[in-house]
Amino acid sequence: MAVRGTMILATLAWAAGEVLMRRSPQADRWARTAWTVAILLAAIHVGLAFHFVYAWNHETAVVETARQAAERFGVGWRGSIYVNYVFLAIWLADVCWWWAAPASHGSRSIRFEIARLATFVFMFVNGAIIFASGIGRLAGIAAVAAVLLASPASRPRTQLA
Repeated sequence: MAVRGTMILATLAWAAGEVLMRRSPQADRWARTAWTVAILLAAIHVGLAFHFVYAWNHETAVVETARQAAERFGVGWRGSIYVNYVFLAIWLADVCWWWAAPASHGSRSIRFEIARLATFVFMFVNGAIIFASGIGRLAGIAAVAAVLLASPASRPRTQLA
């Protein structure tokens, strides 16, 4: 339950961060906090999964991730776990950028923001909807829907420090 629970909470915190960042600059600190909590929960999820599910065996994680992908898509690419690692690294870099230079983070181009948002939505649709089940899938659907309803074009261009 802890493995799934941390990712469900991470998904909900991600959505809260995404939605809040599209509000007024006064919501910036709340958005950054939610964004930070989300990546921390995602990292805890990875640690718990490696501990409880894969017994700290990376090869087992690679094989199991590929097997799950093959079940859903008919192709079990062993590199898919590395896509998750890159995604988490990008997310962590974004969190660090936002805390270190909020004005720069808030003034990035709409094209950059749409590309970032598309990447995150793609990853959460896969992780929190396609590969999830039960309450996790419901939380994923609600989170992705909330994020998609918050237009990236509405992000305030001036952020508070």
